[in-house]
Amino acid sequence: MNIRPKFILVVLPLIITPLVLAALVSYLSARNGITAVASDFLRFKSQTLIDYMDGQWALLTNNSLDKDEEYVAAARGAVQAFAVNLIRSSTESIFAVDSSGIVVMASGEITTDSGPFPEFSAETPPPGGKWDGNIVVDGRRRVAYIDSYNPWGWTIFVSEAWDSFYRPVTRIALLITLIGAVSLTVAFIFLIIVTGLVAKPLEGMVKAIEGIMETMDLKTRVPILYKDETGRLAHSFNLMTESLDKANEDVKDFALRAVFAHRQAVLAQKEAEDSKEREQNLRVLFQKYVPQSVIDMNIKRVGQELLVGENQFVSILMSDIRSFTSITEKMAPQELVDSLNRYFGKMVDVIDHHGGMTDKYIGDAIMALFGAPEKKDDDVLRSVLAGLDMLTALDEFNSEQENLGIRPFLIGIGIHYGGVTAGNIGSEKKMDYTVIGEPVNMASRLEGLTKYYGIPLVISETVRRRLGDKVETRLLDRVLVKGSSMAMPIYSVTKKLSTDHKEVWDAFASGQKEYYDRNFPGAQKAFKDALKAYPDDKPTQIFLERTLEFLKNPPPENWDGSFRHGTK
Repeated sequence: MNIRPKFILVVLPLIITPLVLAALVSYLSARNGITAVASDFLRFKSQTLIDYMDGQWALLTNNSLDKDEEYVAAARGAVQAFAVNLIRSSTESIFAVDSSGIVVMASGEITTDSGPFPEFSAETPPPGGKWDGNIVVDGRRRVAYIDSYNPWGWTIFVSEAWDSFYRPVTRIALLITLIGAVSLTVAFIFLIIVTGLVAKPLEGMVKAIEGIMETMDLKTRVPILYKDETGRLAHSFNLMTESLDKANEDVKDFALRAVFAHRQAVLAQKEAEDSKEREQNLRVLFQKYVPQSVIDMNIKRVGQELLVGENQFVSILMSDIRSFTSITEKMAPQELVDSLNRYFGKMVDVIDHHGGMTDKYIGDAIMALFGAPEKKDDDVLRSVLAGLDMLTALDEFNSEQENLGIRPFLIGIGIHYGGVTAGNIGSEKKMDYTVIGEPVNMASRLEGLTKYYGIPLVISETVRRRLGDKVETRLLDRVLVKGSSMAMPIYSVTKKLSTDHKEVWDAFASGQKEYYDRNFPGAQKAFKDALKAYPDDKPTQIFLERTLEFLKNPPPENWDGSFRHGTK
């Protein structure tokens, strides 16, 4: 599409929109104004008629003739005659209907022979009457001011044909439409002329560029038509072609020198590619033993001191295979190595997927770090999701073991978050990147507690506080692990809480509350009720045993509910 139609398509809506809005506002203002004036006029006629009816009724009642049908009929005839005198156009009509919708008085287009209008029988105008802009009488749409006259039980309609009532508005709408069409036509013609003038310099520039592309003649210049932005653009174009012409001559001189330099560049590039390939091969080789992030960090530190530690907060994941010694006794060495390699492969894939670093293998145990050497904002959540996915991967691994006729593996996972010292630990001849500190021991203790509580994954309070509502957690216990003097809450965790899980957790939490409040009879009942429904829940079994013991031997006054574990 050429630029001129684009200019028109951009500017035309800016012209049409205010025109349409102005026309719409004018039309609505005229309609509302005419409606207000004309409806007040119909209301005035309605009130005048009712005042006249009040006068006729007063004559009847003052002379005790309101029961005389002859005089009442005469009074109604006088009202009808008065209504006829109020009419000022052939399309105007005043009529009244009784409670059954029968026309009892009419003038103008509506007559008493028009038939009953049951749709008006339910009309009960409010005191002072009401305006209705859309009624249909004898198949014709009308506007009306409706009021009632209670002494005779009439509903009175002072009406006008809808098309007659709004004829001035229609004329105004036609006039507005005509003015808008003329304005739009003039604007469109003016827009075509202006866009042609604006586009003319650009068209000249396009033709010049096309000519240069065909002839390769950089001495071509475009005329400067206006002293504005398009003129400056043409001037800049001329300067550009002049510079390009000069550069073209320089390029010809440079080309010969470039040919000689190209061969040297090719040789240098080949050498660089060979060097890069050697580095990549070394990376691939060492990545089997050292995580990629550690390789990158040490490459950056080449020439610097490598045996440097730094304090970091990390999430530490420790996992261990249950009863591994008894498993090894029943497996051939090669079978054991194959199983371990497949097991470690699945577990490390999960850890890598969640951005963790497999720090080391400790026999059949795995130690993984989240937050070292690279720190992320959600390291704690990543470590917990990795632990949960490791359990899922274990199910897949055990299915493979079953197909091979090999005993399945059971694992425990402990996760703790805390401050450690991270860095290359060792000597100049042999070093490992790892972390040291109390949080490492705590993660190992939590892994050991999975056996006691019959839960495959246990996390610490410092981990749970950083999870938010991303996963579901369950308070298992308040514990004092070996080597610690401060009680710490520990939790189990799951991604989603099923209905059965929720019932088990809620029942356990109910008993826990009574237990920590020292209401041991209440705790005993809650734990027993929970075990009736869920007899395999080991944490509930453990707390019931403690509760029964405390019923026999109550804890001291300073008891805080924590439980000390004397072994790892």
